[in-house]
Amino acid sequence: MSPAPAVPGNESAASPYGTRWTRWIRPIGLSLLLLILDALGVYAFLIGAFLILVYLPRSLLAKKFASCRKERLIRFAIYLAAVGLVLSLIPVNRQVAEERAERVIAAVENYKAANGKYPDCLDQLAPQFIAEIPAKARVALTDSGFRYFAGSSHTLMYVAMPPFGRRTYNFETKSWGFMD
Repeated sequence: MSPAPAVPGNESAASPYGTRWTRWIRPIGLSLLLLILDALGVYAFLIGAFLILVYLPRSLLAKKFASCRKERLIRFAIYLAAVGLVLSLIPVNRQVAEERAERVIAAVENYKAANGKYPDCLDQLAPQFIAEIPAKARVALTDSGFRYFAGSSHTLMYVAMPPFGRRTYNFETKSWGFMD
């Protein structure tokens, strides 16, 4: 028995990826997951390399994908757009974290000017010196926020590049540093 003839305007009928709009759920869902979870860009870089070095050539050259080449190229474009978006958000994340840190630092310094000592915890700053302590340093799901250490020296810390790359600010020396 021969396959049913293709109906004009319904190219998805013979598609191995599903029918109608449902065939786009997986690539769009995986792209959104990449945006949410990959603040560092490592996964995005690896996926981008795979897309360009493996997926694209196979989509264009392999005869077994000739019937679904257009859909594979659309998927390629969706995934590559997600990779590009994740990689372009890395400097934005860094800038947001630096601006939020500067606000917290200014609030701590204002607290010290008003009270003659540094605070014991960041909660002592709100609402008089800062409207609220930012819950996260960066715009990312995997962010743990700011940490403040009040010991022999007073230090503000946040994770700039997970899992390592912790950025620190020492209030006594008024200088930035990195841990890890």
